[in-house]
Amino acid sequence: MSKSLKLISGGRVLDLAFDLDKPPVMDVLIEGDRILAIGEEASEIASRSERVVRIDAAGMLLIPGLINTHYHSHDVLLRGSYEQMPLDIWGHYTHPANYPSVTLEDIRLRTLLGAADALCNGITTLQDMVTIVGFGQSHVDAILSGYQQSGARAAIGLQIADAAAVDAVAFWADLPEDVRRQLPGASDPSGLMGLIEQTLSEPTGDRLSWVLAPSAPQRCSDALLEWVARLSKAHDLSVFTHVYEARSQVAIARQRYPDGSLITHLERFGLVNPRLVIAHGVWTSEEEIKRFGAAGANLAFNPMSNMKLRNGFAPIAAYAEAGANIGLGCDNCSCNDTQNLFQVMKMFALFWGFQNQVGEGDAARRSFEAATMGGARALGRAHELGALRPRYLADLVMIDLDGANYRPMNSALRQLVYGESGQNIRAVMVGGEIVVQDGKLVGATNAELKQASESARARMEAEVKAVDARNRAIMDALLHAHEQSENFSLPYDRFSIRR
Repeated sequence: MSKSLKLISGGRVLDLAFDLDKPPVMDVLIEGDRILAIGEEASEIASRSERVVRIDAAGMLLIPGLINTHYHSHDVLLRGSYEQMPLDIWGHYTHPANYPSVTLEDIRLRTLLGAADALCNGITTLQDMVTIVGFGQSHVDAILSGYQQSGARAAIGLQIADAAAVDAVAFWADLPEDVRRQLPGASDPSGLMGLIEQTLSEPTGDRLSWVLAPSAPQRCSDALLEWVARLSKAHDLSVFTHVYEARSQVAIARQRYPDGSLITHLERFGLVNPRLVIAHGVWTSEEEIKRFGAAGANLAFNPMSNMKLRNGFAPIAAYAEAGANIGLGCDNCSCNDTQNLFQVMKMFALFWGFQNQVGEGDAARRSFEAATMGGARALGRAHELGALRPRYLADLVMIDLDGANYRPMNSALRQLVYGESGQNIRAVMVGGEIVVQDGKLVGATNAELKQASESARARMEAEVKAVDARNRAIMDALLHAHEQSENFSLPYDRFSIRR
């Protein structure tokens, strides 16, 4: 049976291979879930077929589906709850272990809600570092169900760690005994390791895939990192982890490891390679960045959460100069509040401008590339994601050029990066299928999602208050440790946006 054909006609195609200021008007022909042809070839093939579904995109800008290379679906229900909290304290409010009454339906719902937010903002692929607590395979099934209903593409990594909190955060080993007793201790990761190995052999559908997700080097034992390295090599799996998100992580590296470097520690296990993606990378030294880039590794840049959690400014220009690939991430919903890569693209371009010479004029292009091809490279899928070209997966976004920020259109690229918010999105397609139409998810109504989310929030309310009360008792001690990290002496300053 032949695959269906869809012809998207009359739209301007914004792709790195074409003019980015005045994108050409080109037809896009889709066969099944992939792009078959673009331009005159697409028009000619379509003219010879009687089974073509035609989609009018006149007045639209067509862009590749955006790729979110760092995200956690496990705290979607806490969006809008916190601000002005340092990373190590914020985690005490948001970790899933704090909320023991969560149901499998809530897990499916929060996965769906996060994916819907992403899709409605033009993100067609997410990398989800999701933490599961209990439930085992049924928990995983609930996550898969949420993604399948949404229609999003997701690379899922079950986040894993085994170190005690006092060994993973600078100066926490010096906290009073009564405070240390309330912090998470070391854990046995063997059950989760077995579940992760099991998932690799089970089918997930054509839009879902697996990656490895050790939480952070300092949160993992040597044995756990050795296991990650073996599994990554054996299955050719990408490894996503957090590195140097906050200044406290430089301090713990200096305190815990003989060489004082998280990058060197990862190198010990052979993990610094093109399959590695580090989220944040704010406090990486220039010397570490050079080795990281030379290895062909990847950075997931998360400026919104880095600023909201007071972590600082990642030196993205230094990473690029060193040869590292850069993708963009939105991070948690409780430390960014939305899965909107347009916000992140704009912030990338502004950072890039501050960290490079005046007049270079390529910040918007670099930003767009990071949101598309950069994300595809980070996922090891640069051959099929992040571009609108023949043989690539038909993941694309249709943006209305009648929007106020395109009047007049001097540069589609710059006006997209600096002026688009997502409000002009008219349709989103994943694998040749329309999943968002006129701002609404096709797989569920806005009213259904709103009602379900409010019901889940009400169920969590008592636990949120209990977490707040419990943390209040230890907050002064944790803030003191945070201040010690903030005063930890370093020869570079990531609280300055300039290099």
